[in-house]
Amino acid sequence: MRILFAGTDEIAVPTLEALDRHRLVCAVLTAPDAPGKRGHALLPSPVKAKALELGVPVFQPDRLGSQAREAISHLGADTLLSFCYGRIFGPKFLSLFRHSFNIHPSLLPKYRGCAPIQNTILSMDRQGGISIQEIALAVDEGDIYLTQAFDLDGTETTDSLCSRVASMAPDLAVRLLSSLDVFRSRPQVDTGASYTRFIRKEDAVLDFKDSAMRLHAAIRAYSTWPKATCMLDGQPLYLLGVSGSVFDIPHEECAEEPGTVAGYVKGRGLKIATGDGYLYVDSLQLPTKKAMDSASFINGRRDIIGKVLT
Repeated sequence: MRILFAGTDEIAVPTLEALDRHRLVCAVLTAPDAPGKRGHALLPSPVKAKALELGVPVFQPDRLGSQAREAISHLGADTLLSFCYGRIFGPKFLSLFRHSFNIHPSLLPKYRGCAPIQNTILSMDRQGGISIQEIALAVDEGDIYLTQAFDLDGTETTDSLCSRVASMAPDLAVRLLSSLDVFRSRPQVDTGASYTRFIRKEDAVLDFKDSAMRLHAAIRAYSTWPKATCMLDGQPLYLLGVSGSVFDIPHEECAEEPGTVAGYVKGRGLKIATGDGYLYVDSLQLPTKKAMDSASFINGRRDIIGKVLT
């Protein structure tokens, strides 16, 4: 088997490393270099950086047109494995391979599309998972070859859930690709199917009339980007972390108006009234400032107690 590994983000790096150890990867397909967070210097994707370290050839076409197809056809790759590559494969490109697979961080058909991890958190699911599917022309609707479910405890963030998927995916990929003849695919059913879309900055604007559970989930889902946002005295305030599990939040009436910072509880954080209970925020950030824990934040802003966040 000669695999063209298509990936871009950090979540895919451990799988590339595992496949390279088994000498299965003949080349890597990844996104073009992009500007970093600071300055305008172009930076390689995490997958490209690892491929260069491993000595694996890298392809970075702007589009998967005829020139890219011709270059890749000379590799003699018989299998395409995609994991967080970020682009859709057309029928002409897929025709270059005998097999084509995609690693998707959800239990398909739930959360087809581009934001399965965030939606797993937002939906307050008690179980997450990984699916390896055949690549189909319709987004994430290909036959399933392998799945792995795992329990969630209600404290996961996008970063922590990405890390968990990243650590589990290599074993699944190696199991499938090293013994492909023993696996049989099964078609997806549309029952229970759901589709995700790109996360937008406005999705992370908080409404404290929502339930404490929904706010807890939103803060964790958007903790990496775009960061859950509210207003304090007319200035944006980012809520980056919450205390406890979303599954343990009691439904209760709050005496205060939703958004009111009712106090500070040691070991839990700022106590904020919501539509049906209290939310405990343990990490915050003001624009242009560093993130800090709630105790440190209060030291500089003791007047926040009693304020109403909007």
